[in-house]
Amino acid sequence: MPEKLDKIRLDHNSYISLHVQLHNQLRRLIVSGRWQFGERIPTEMQLSRHLDISRTTVRIATQRLEVEGLIKRTAGRGTFVVYRPQDRAANRSIGYLTCSFHNEIHTNILNSAQTELRSSGYQVIFSNSQDRDDEARILQQLLDDEVAGLMLWANAEPTEETFAILGAYERREIPIVFMDRPIEGIRADYVASDNFGGSYELVRHLIDLGHRHIVPLMPNFDDLHPVNERLRGYVTALKEHDLYAYDPWKISPPERHEFHETDIYSLVGSQSQQVIQQVESFTDGEGPMPTALVCTNDILAIIAISALSNMGYTVPDDVSVVGFDDISMASHIGVPLTTASQDTYELGKVASQMLLERLGGGDMAPRSYTVPTQLRIRSSTAAPLVGVDTVVET
Repeated sequence: MPEKLDKIRLDHNSYISLHVQLHNQLRRLIVSGRWQFGERIPTEMQLSRHLDISRTTVRIATQRLEVEGLIKRTAGRGTFVVYRPQDRAANRSIGYLTCSFHNEIHTNILNSAQTELRSSGYQVIFSNSQDRDDEARILQQLLDDEVAGLMLWANAEPTEETFAILGAYERREIPIVFMDRPIEGIRADYVASDNFGGSYELVRHLIDLGHRHIVPLMPNFDDLHPVNERLRGYVTALKEHDLYAYDPWKISPPERHEFHETDIYSLVGSQSQQVIQQVESFTDGEGPMPTALVCTNDILAIIAISALSNMGYTVPDDVSVVGFDDISMASHIGVPLTTASQDTYELGKVASQMLLERLGGGDMAPRSYTVPTQLRIRSSTAAPLVGVDTVVET
């Protein structure tokens, strides 16, 4: 029994509920055959002690397994695996993997997808990768579990191993739907928000207010499709009005390739020189101080507002700031954030419907679908102060 427990690990700091994590791991151990038909599984008490969770949490996870017909409780004897390898033919499981389960956007997408897929008789196996290597490991695990299809929000910089494993999905004709970001070279359907249109509308809003020095702020990495599309929207809006498009100001996420919502709590509200220096470095070059910042996402926008405040600038009087995503915090900070709102429910619904069409025998070229965004105008944007905004000559 100890060797069974050693295979199970939970992340107590994750946004994913502990009972969901436990259910997914137990299910994978059973369906993959690592726990075989007739084997007794650890007791509620053993799992509770080993994982430092309540017995109620364990019970919720195991009750779901029992409903799915994977285990059966026998009074006085224990709980046993009743899933047989030959049952794989009827296994209707969808792998759902993300590297970014850090705010309500991803919760909403997952909930929407689960609603669609379960109504069609499919069970969702949810996983959240901690890093690029973990992503490859989970993808291989889902492949070994013979999932019927895959929904993937990929890491910003997938490894060669991830690419090779996704190639194996293609060869086995397991349909894939990429969410938010495709991986070049992998034939799969793709669904994303209108990153170009949302960014374009944000910049148009700033131009209509009278801004002329508008600078983009983005994470310090290249060639991520949604970021590129948001930058393209910025450039297009400025060019249409014969305004100068600045090179992006880039800020490095702490210890990873992307910003997570939890970074707000470690960076915002802090008087650390690190945040201030990052913003000060933006203004060291020649030219006037920008009157507006167009941030790739809300997290960067909130961090930027905090840093500007620490430097003595007022938002929006001195600098207007816009974000992208419309996370719940965006409307509740000291200066509510103007942003482009993603329709997360629709993202999950469309992605799952595309996958169901493939599973139903749909044989068509890879498709892409763009979900419209909506401009949310709040207090972080206003007309620039009179006399401070002069046109930059190109």
